[in-house]
Amino acid sequence: MPGIARRTRTAGHRTLPAVLLSALLLSVGCTAAIGDDCSSDAQCPAGSYCDKTMPDGLCTIADCRPGKCPDESVCIEFDNGQSFCMAACNADGDCRDGWSCIKEIGLWPFCSVRK
Repeated sequence: MPGIARRTRTAGHRTLPAVLLSALLLSVGCTAAIGDDCSSDAQCPAGSYCDKTMPDGLCTIADCRPGKCPDESVCIEFDNGQSFCMAACNADGDCRDGWSCIKEIGLWPFCSVRK
């Protein structure tokens, strides 16, 4: 009829809330951890940074103290006196691809690139 506006529904109106909800749930479920790969500090947990000198980057915390690293990570002091929070592990399978569980240094096993 002329002069009467009709409203039509489109599928887009119903799917937008579902898409937004899915994105929110995914962002909550994907939290970065010490030891994860990264290319910027924003990809790492709060209080940590992306060490880009490591292959594919490494989320870590420098100058840590034993017992003060986040869950699932340990403070490792290296031969040069520097200490970093590193991902804790029990076996190579606990580490990201290309990394190994190092058990020969320090008191706790940790993930690192094996040279």
